[in-house]
Amino acid sequence: MDCIINLDSKIGSRIKELRKTHNMTQEAVADKLEVGVKHISEVERGQSRLSLEKMIQLCAILDCSLDYLVLGKNHAGQEAYIPDTIIETMSSGSEREKAILSEYLSLYSKIKATGE
Repeated sequence: MDCIINLDSKIGSRIKELRKTHNMTQEAVADKLEVGVKHISEVERGQSRLSLEKMIQLCAILDCSLDYLVLGKNHAGQEAYIPDTIIETMSSGSEREKAILSEYLSLYSKIKATGE
């Protein structure tokens, strides 16, 4: 039972992290999922669960995979959060799209390294 409670807590933490990354309130997520704000709060604290249908909807809202929400891993088993759009572009985008994304990520890394 402790294992399930711990999993619910981890899922809730990931949902909260992604919600904040997307600058969304619990109210906004609740509205999109057509559930109560209290329910979202309970889910984020690991005290309640979303149905599978709502989890799938939430993945679309938060631009993540179900694997990430449940297991903390993306498509290739990566532990860190990588938006699905990046994974999709790198795996099935055109060469031009891949080059643009690579250039953007390289520029981002340079900016981050300089602390600007």
